[in-house]
Amino acid sequence: MNFEKLVVITNMPSPYQVDFFNALGKKVNLTVIYVKKTEPERKWHYEVNIEHDHIFLRRNTLNIWNNIAKKDTLFIVSGYNLPAFIRAMFYLTIKKIPWIFWGEKIRLNKLYVKNITVLKLLKHARAILGIGEVAARLYYETTKVPTFVFPYHINTERFYRRHRPDGSKINFLYSGQLIKRKGVLDIQDAFEKVYNDYGEKVHLHIVGDGPLYDIIKRKTSSYATQVHLYGFVRYEELPRIYQRGDIFLFPSLYDGWGVALAEGMAAGMVPIATFTTGAATDLILHGYNGFIIPPSQPSLLAHYMEKLVENPERIYKMGANAAQYVKHKNEIKNGVKTLLGILKEI
Repeated sequence: MNFEKLVVITNMPSPYQVDFFNALGKKVNLTVIYVKKTEPERKWHYEVNIEHDHIFLRRNTLNIWNNIAKKDTLFIVSGYNLPAFIRAMFYLTIKKIPWIFWGEKIRLNKLYVKNITVLKLLKHARAILGIGEVAARLYYETTKVPTFVFPYHINTERFYRRHRPDGSKINFLYSGQLIKRKGVLDIQDAFEKVYNDYGEKVHLHIVGDGPLYDIIKRKTSSYATQVHLYGFVRYEELPRIYQRGDIFLFPSLYDGWGVALAEGMAAGMVPIATFTTGAATDLILHGYNGFIIPPSQPSLLAHYMEKLVENPERIYKMGANAAQYVKHKNEIKNGVKTLLGILKEI
């Protein structure tokens, strides 16, 4: 379709999305409306590197919509979990202004009134961009609206590195919030078994903060020399930390997608992740560039960890496969090209 201006309304300026919008803004007349500057559990700094036209939503949102919502404008509503997204869908539908939905899988097993409302509103969207194959399939089956797979995209070059593990030391790494849903206690259980079998040869690096930080620190105190707890690390510092990892652990109980997994693969780490993680089912070819396991299975997680410890050469080969696969599927410049193609098609 033809449009003079593209407006994206999204949650907050997460670093990987800022990178993507910066690149997209060089190709189209773009404005990004951010609903908020940050969230209590996030420590990202929104001021850094925003090079595209943007607005932070204020209380008086009607003036913004009246000023920016024109007939020659195409909107992308990127999310459903905040009232601002639902208000935007209502407003654009009533005003007959074309809009597209871009989002992760909605959890149908939690049919709140909000979720039911969203699914009804989505039937008025011009198209849906599902963040991952699972999300796209679900949205098409429930709405019959034209749907495309369009996951998050990252600057893979920021993370890429290659080194060949010599087998003398194997480093496991996790990056994300330290909360139960992320499976971090399964990581601790699995690593404890691997440590008991291999001793000082193995190390665990945990990047992130959250309510389980002190619990993990206490549970790993008997082998604290092998566990490296970094706390919160600024986004620009992540590639330096990722240089230390050989195997990326991401055993989430549930994750709509999981950008950290793509970043870990871009860094050449071999991922071990759960099939309840959207990015895992999109990006991991089991046995070729990583391993996929069921959630809440620390013994199986430990099994695949030990398979890699026993074969450092396989770590190198599978890590190279992982980096190449993510570069092809999720590099920002490829994402911009794909999105522009979709917008022409609808």
